[in-house]
Amino acid sequence: MRLLVPANWDRELILPLSQIKANIQIYGVLPTSMLGSGGAGPDIPQIATKQAEEYIELAHSAGLTFNYLLNAPCMNNMEWQEDTHRELLQHLEWLSNAEVDSVIVAIPYLLELIKTQFPHLRVEVSTIAHVNSVARAKFFESLGADSINLHSNINRDFKLLKAIRSAVNCELGVLTNTSCLYQCPYEYYHNNTLGHASQSYNPLNGFYMDYCVLHCALSSISDTSQFIKSRWIRPEDIHIYQEMGIDFFKIGGRAMPTKWIIDAATAYSSLHYQGNLYDILNNFSPKTINTTPNLSSTQTAAIASPPKVYIDNQALEGFIDFFKKQDCLSGCSQCDYCQEIADKVVKFDRSEADKYISVLKKFLDDLTGSRIFHPVSAPLSR
Repeated sequence: MRLLVPANWDRELILPLSQIKANIQIYGVLPTSMLGSGGAGPDIPQIATKQAEEYIELAHSAGLTFNYLLNAPCMNNMEWQEDTHRELLQHLEWLSNAEVDSVIVAIPYLLELIKTQFPHLRVEVSTIAHVNSVARAKFFESLGADSINLHSNINRDFKLLKAIRSAVNCELGVLTNTSCLYQCPYEYYHNNTLGHASQSYNPLNGFYMDYCVLHCALSSISDTSQFIKSRWIRPEDIHIYQEMGIDFFKIGGRAMPTKWIIDAATAYSSLHYQGNLYDILNNFSPKTINTTPNLSSTQTAAIASPPKVYIDNQALEGFIDFFKKQDCLSGCSQCDYCQEIADKVVKFDRSEADKYISVLKKFLDDLTGSRIFHPVSAPLSR
């Protein structure tokens, strides 16, 4: 089995991962660069290029491969400015010299550019590219993709997964531990906010507002079926995807602590996890709001802590079989299956949840009412 495991740049992560009985590939990225990535800089440990080179060499010495993320969904058109374009090529040259084993992209142009000017680099398509159909998979393969991370929304659309597998020859992977809302309406915007926040030429120097995650957290705690609708894959169900011809399995969470990464990799490599499934999902919580230009000092308080969520993994045995025949994309509104499962396996303190919901709603009201800039009763537009 091949696992794509996040690297948080902790050197103590390397040896334990090398001892896991699986084909382990790790992936990571510098906190900021001119190109950026699918995660915001402040969420990634600070590391210099020299340290990154040493880390990649250490991974190789332990028998691990290293995949580098270039998966920002947008470069703000800076790829068409000559000086910035030259900087992009220099960044790719650095990656080539650092001997990364693969780069992961979301922008089609970047895929073609790399295959044209750095043909020795293996190129993987990111989950952020939203490859969710046969046509899109074939398109990226035609551009030269060596492998594709399929979009997590189709993780339980087994008919479509089989069709994509039959249609392309490149390697296919799935994201195992997503906690994103199913068919999330904030996803495109969220990916772009994170991508721009990790770019060195961003005028806000990496600042972004967790508007999307605020809504995500609010939706899940208010509607427990969202915990089940989210397209995570249990370690025990990996074999279903292997039998369909899925080549590798990605674990999200490169901002997570070392122990968490090791525990998640161990669970998925062993195809078994005892206890709270939520503990190995890549969960997002709204960040503390820090001072930044133009924000009122009264809006710098920390977001409240979420309630501790427990999802009984053992009680989920066999739940995946329902999706082998269900068409969730068109039939979700006529189906209560996920709510029925949530009622059985999802547990948290309701009073803590109500307090958390109240805080989230208040802060969202301040965002939409523009009170984050001026703490007055009337919004700026009035």
